[in-house]
Amino acid sequence: MRFYRALLRLYPASFRREYGGEMMAIVQRRLRDTGAAGALMFWPGVILETIGGAAAVHGDILRQDLRYALRTLVHAPAFAATAMLVIGLGVGANTAAFTVTDFVLLRPLPFPEPDRLVKLWQASPGYVRFEQSPENYRDWKRLSHSFTSMGALWVTAANLMAEGGEPQRVPGAAVTWDLLPTLGVAPLLGRTFTEAEDREGAAGTIILSHSLWRSLFGGAPDVLGRRLTLDDQPFVVIGVMPPTFTFPSARTGFWRPIQLSPSDTDRTNTYLQIAARLKPGVSIEQARAEMTAISARMAAAFPKENRETTAAVIRMRDEVPRQSRLLLLALSGAALCVLLIVCANLSSLLIARALARRREMAVRTAIGAGRDRLIRQLATESAALALAGGALGIAVAQLAIPLLARLAPVNLPTTAAPAIDARVLLFALGLTTLTGIAFGLLPAVRVARGADAAGLREGGRGGTRRDRLRGALVVTEVAASIVLLAAAGLLIRALHTVERVDPGFRPDNVLAVHTTLAWPKYAPTEKRAVFYTRVLSEVRALPGVTSAVYVSGLPMIARGGIWNV
Repeated sequence: MRFYRALLRLYPASFRREYGGEMMAIVQRRLRDTGAAGALMFWPGVILETIGGAAAVHGDILRQDLRYALRTLVHAPAFAATAMLVIGLGVGANTAAFTVTDFVLLRPLPFPEPDRLVKLWQASPGYVRFEQSPENYRDWKRLSHSFTSMGALWVTAANLMAEGGEPQRVPGAAVTWDLLPTLGVAPLLGRTFTEAEDREGAAGTIILSHSLWRSLFGGAPDVLGRRLTLDDQPFVVIGVMPPTFTFPSARTGFWRPIQLSPSDTDRTNTYLQIAARLKPGVSIEQARAEMTAISARMAAAFPKENRETTAAVIRMRDEVPRQSRLLLLALSGAALCVLLIVCANLSSLLIARALARRREMAVRTAIGAGRDRLIRQLATESAALALAGGALGIAVAQLAIPLLARLAPVNLPTTAAPAIDARVLLFALGLTTLTGIAFGLLPAVRVARGADAAGLREGGRGGTRRDRLRGALVVTEVAASIVLLAAAGLLIRALHTVERVDPGFRPDNVLAVHTTLAWPKYAPTEKRAVFYTRVLSEVRALPGVTSAVYVSGLPMIARGGIWNV
């Protein structure tokens, strides 16, 4: 019967104390009547019966505890509202911070085997990541053996117009024919580019993003074969990408063949971004070593153009700028400090509430309630508060996420914005359990331990004994508050210092205009130089203009395009 005695532990302790002996006697009698021959068939039925009965008893007690907890909380609305607000603040802040951090730093990119995808950059002293020239790209692709495929792209924009529609400026990307197969995402409709379509002089073909397909053609399934113009050049729609494909950024509206010219051998004409997929079994360290060796060979072969240049191989998942990564980590740390303060506050509230009810606990003990029953009741109240506060926290996070989403880099190749999903809900549920049940259980144990006859006398005096637990919670709250305030002070000081730093230029009366040239018309460097020279001469002749220059990037702004200043 030791086995059945162990099974009885599935029932609540109070139930076992009252009915355990009787249940043991009944099972012993049934087992004796069954005999040795039927013992093997007897125990499976007893196990199922015990499990079902224990679940029913626990459910009945839970319903009683919930009804009592709701009545108690309704009669203490100030305490209930304060506790739910405290939990909602902690759960909401951490859920919002986790949502953005998970979206930017943790969640896998929406590509097959994303850990094998890398970006290849040209690196030189003072420039860790720089675009590559078409000729160097061809050599990298020809000489490397660490990748199953490699493709290049150039971020651009074009005046796009459908048949009978109005022209609109749409950001897009010019890609080599093998870039989309490298990423491993098939079109929702149609096909990807062929090698013949990527050759210079081939007829124009275009693949639309899912959002552009819906806005331009209303999601028509017969979009394949329709014609439109990009910068006055005719193109035929050959495909539509899935809604989750947003490479290289969420703003990309179309992809067209880049059609690199074989005559473009200028190794200083750097404008290509390069993506590659590692071969199975090849580590990123091996790829870096190979690309470093290839760069050394190219520097020796072309010392004028490739002197002091090398290759940087970075996982596509790690393309997040260092500033964004630090901001998100700081945000998560601040949210954790808020959670510590919330947990300390919540435990203090629950302790104060339980101490005020010590007389009630003592009375219930006097009429037969065990310590485990009191702990269960107080824990049920904490769980009810936690669930209500957790729901409030999710609502708070839903409001905060659009604000915190501004910390996410705009060039992240994922869906448009962070959002609450199953992963985030599980995280919020874990926080709710931690703050409500775990931190509510300790005060319940502390108070239930003193729920005896002395509790009646102490309750009448108001409870003047020192409580070490409350002291520890106060110390935790003060320490977390100091850390949070110190971090906020350092951040404010850093921002103030940055504001006072001389940037090395005078921004007063400076106007910047971004220009994007049509491709492939202006692919040769000579044509771009002629265009820039003509525009500069006309701008300098305008009244009130003292000087004008072209630059490839503005101070304190990431690279991208040509700026007329």
